[in-house]
Amino acid sequence: MLAVSIVHDTTTKPVSIQVPRESVRPSIQEWAKEDSKTYAFGKLGVCVEREWVCLEKLWTKESNWNPRSYNKIKVNGRNAGGIPQLLGLDPRTHPTYQIEQGLKYIYHRYGTPCKAWSYWKEHRWY
Repeated sequence: MLAVSIVHDTTTKPVSIQVPRESVRPSIQEWAKEDSKTYAFGKLGVCVEREWVCLEKLWTKESNWNPRSYNKIKVNGRNAGGIPQLLGLDPRTHPTYQIEQGLKYIYHRYGTPCKAWSYWKEHRWY
């Protein structure tokens, strides 16, 4: 939970309220690994628990959930970046965008995070 102060006008004291963290999007500088994991978990569809285990392992291996992660080795002229280590993904983009793009790639290419993780275990990339 984030504490937020609200001031109605200059004559009233600030009121502190508790706002669920997921309703406020922290800046990239304030974003933590747990924020990324919580956001990704919320984006998973069917069989959430099983798929979450696979996704958590996959992106831990790829970037350790670091949104600023950047691979200097080029593949097809592009570097991989961000949490999912996607080719052409700028690690300066917000982690929510990185996660959404990573999940789109996984669902498009593999169908599920567990299938992507299985592929990664065999090839050491996905």
